[in-house]
Amino acid sequence: MISLKRLLAIEPSSAKADARVPWLLLEAVACHAVESDPMEREAFQAGLRDIVTKMEQSKRDAEMLVFTGEAIKSIETYNRSVQRSLNSQIKELQSIVSLFTRSMLQVSKGSASSAVTLRHIEHQIEKSSQTQDLRILKTQLQESLKGICDAAAVQERRAEQVESQLRETMSRPETAAVMSEAIADLDMATGLPNFRSAEQSIRLAITAGASTYAVLFRVDRIEVINSRYGFAVGDRILMLFGQHLAQHLSSGDQLYRWRGPSFLVLVDRKGPEISIRAEIARMVSARLDQEIELGGRSVLLPISTSWMLAGVAGSSLEKLSDKLDMFSTLPAGAPANR
Repeated sequence: MISLKRLLAIEPSSAKADARVPWLLLEAVACHAVESDPMEREAFQAGLRDIVTKMEQSKRDAEMLVFTGEAIKSIETYNRSVQRSLNSQIKELQSIVSLFTRSMLQVSKGSASSAVTLRHIEHQIEKSSQTQDLRILKTQLQESLKGICDAAAVQERRAEQVESQLRETMSRPETAAVMSEAIADLDMATGLPNFRSAEQSIRLAITAGASTYAVLFRVDRIEVINSRYGFAVGDRILMLFGQHLAQHLSSGDQLYRWRGPSFLVLVDRKGPEISIRAEIARMVSARLDQEIELGGRSVLLPISTSWMLAGVAGSSLEKLSDKLDMFSTLPAGAPANR
């Protein structure tokens, strides 16, 4: 570091006193250099002080001019580096503000005017660098955010009102009865309509005299799976098979969980029965497995099924239901497709 005490002690009338001014100025520039990167600042300070040292030791005017040029170049290079760093920080801040405003746009859909203002502010911030411009934009942003907060408060009050009305509706006996009835008609294991809903649809098809067929699919050996691996695994297999059926049904086909390990599909077809049987055979031809974890190892369980086809027209609900139940309770390997 330059010895300021030694420089200030030089007699004003001496020749060295004239050199004291640029040395002091260079030391002041080094001491008060703006810090963007600590390592760059230290290198800049060390470089300027090295130039001052060489100036002190120089005896020739030509060398002094060279050293002065080095000092100017060093100051110019460092200032450009600081400017680049500041520009980078400004761009990062603008990017952060842009992300913020875009996020706020997602939650300000209830306030169109606030959304328009936010978009305007976002574009202006990307172009602004003057402090006065940013202060104006800050005021606009505060007003816009206040509008968004007010709109959010209104939406919250509306949501509370809707929730209160919903609670009131749900607490009414007639609503509870409807909900209870709807839940009673759903199968808890698969989420499908259960046999009660299926029987209602069968009754309607019989009354309408439609060309409807009942196809019952039975998952084989489900009792063995339940006893060996647990009911949770059995329910998972039933759900998987129900999803498999749903993916292969045509538009208008109706899928239900029947009693036991069975699923009922009601299909409206006008073609010959043999073509319907071929369609069902293709539906269940794909291999279906379920992988489970047991004791740290994976076990692959194949899912095998049997099925039967029965016409709905000309039958009664009681006879058809008994027929479906009888097939559903048959042991695996019993004659199927009848």
